Amino acid sequence: MRWTAAALLLVAHEAMADRVTVKVVDVAGDTIFVEPGRAAGLAPGVAVRIGERDLVVVDTTDKAAALRADATPVAVGDAGTAEVTPGAATPKLPAPRPLDAFRDQWPAAALPATTQQVTAVPLVAAARPGATQLAFYANAYSTLDKGGVAGQLEGRAVTSFAILDDRPLGADLDASARLFSDGYNKQERTPFFVRAAQLRYGSAADPSLVLGRLRYAATSVGMLDGGRAATHVGNFELAAFGGLVPDPVSGKPDTSASRFGAEMIYERASSAWQPRVAIVAHGSTWEGQLDEERLSVDASANHGATWLDGWAELQAFSSDNQWGASAVELTGAGASAEWRSQGAHLGADVTFLRPERSLRLAATLPDSWLCARVPKPGDVLEACKGDDFWLATSASAGLRRGNLSIDAIGSIGETESLTRSVDTSGYVRGELRARAWKYFVAVSGGHVDFADWQAIEAGIGVSPSPRFDVSLAYRPERLDYTGATGSYTLHSLVADLYLAATPRIAVAMSAVGTTGEDRDVIALLMTIAWRALR
Repeated sequence: MRWTAAALLLVAHEAMADRVTVKVVDVAGDTIFVEPGRAAGLAPGVAVRIGERDLVVVDTTDKAAALRADATPVAVGDAGTAEVTPGAATPKLPAPRPLDAFRDQWPAAALPATTQQVTAVPLVAAARPGATQLAFYANAYSTLDKGGVAGQLEGRAVTSFAILDDRPLGADLDASARLFSDGYNKQERTPFFVRAAQLRYGSAADPSLVLGRLRYAATSVGMLDGGRAATHVGNFELAAFGGLVPDPVSGKPDTSASRFGAEMIYERASSAWQPRVAIVAHGSTWEGQLDEERLSVDASANHGATWLDGWAELQAFSSDNQWGASAVELTGAGASAEWRSQGAHLGADVTFLRPERSLRLAATLPDSWLCARVPKPGDVLEACKGDDFWLATSASAGLRRGNLSIDAIGSIGETESLTRSVDTSGYVRGELRARAWKYFVAVSGGHVDFADWQAIEAGIGVSPSPRFDVSLAYRPERLDYTGATGSYTLHSLVADLYLAATPRIAVAMSAVGTTGEDRDVIALLMTIAWRALR
């Protein structure tokens, strides 16, 4: 009987506890991970024996269990057993830690923009040593009316290439072949025009020495047949230039005028506002006589969505100058500010200009182009008034939201000549896009002393991809000249096409046809609308 009772107890114990084989799949620090897990009956508190070690389950998932390790090493792949009691209650787990206990466990993440140094990179691939960079442009212009046909055709090539692989020695060429109809002065409109033909030592964007036909001699000085030398000291660039001034219309070399000067540029692209200031002092001669003496300043800065630009120019004149100018005058100045952010923009600018005055221009242009002359009786040469100028300001705004966009600009200007006159103009354009289609309408108008004008333009276009865009618009324009017998309307049809055949070749075409002098109800309606707006 005693042996029978012992056997029954042994059978009952084996019925209450199952033996499950486990395998070590990973070890991390003081935690051992084994398989299987909760699905096989392993739960927190279950004893597990691996080799000679007795361990306890501390956490489980359906397919794995975690054991707390001791100092005895355990290897991945070791096997063991666990005594699992079917139906046994899961031991009570400790209460979870409150969320506040996890606060400030990790340092705050730093944005890359606050820890990295921004470096300017080119928008196009850098030129390989010895490689030639070439761009080709072509444009055509033509008018057809009762008087005949006039037009011009131009093909322009712009190239830059390195002469030596191991030295920054290169050359640049910017030249155009042009063809004009009989309506142009062919002595001035030469068939071949060279804007740049220069040999440089240094990079194409920032050379140290340039010789030949320079596209520009300095920030505020144009083409020059001569040279420019520059050096850099920190954020400053110091340069000197000099040479002959080519004919501005034909581009032919000319020995009548020379230009010389110096430039200092401060630029700091790594700062928050990325400022750039260029100061140029330059002079010129005409037929061996000192002509212009100018000092110009050009500045720009941008930060985030804000862009600022400004410029000014001073010119010195001799005491016996023929234009009635002071010893030193502000001959021009301007400033602009613009804000652009997420499809919205606001902008404003102001410009002040006096007529260009120099011995070189006086020898070429009529006297009335250089200054306003006060009428005098007889054949006596009229004296320059000396205080003529043009002042203009404009403001612009725009908004793009979804498929709808609207842009507007308005301007007002004042001209001080023999008399004072004021001109105004305004333009508003709205566009709606529906998938590949676009629909647009624009209203514009303006006033000058001798005329008023108003126009409405409405059109439709399609752009199935960024590589193709075509549009067609109808534009009636009302003109009303002061002193004329009445107003009339011109009707125009405008067609525009843009096609990017390849990533390197794009074609843009625009055609405008105008007809009529319609004195009908359209002119009457536009007159009524314009007067209502005013």
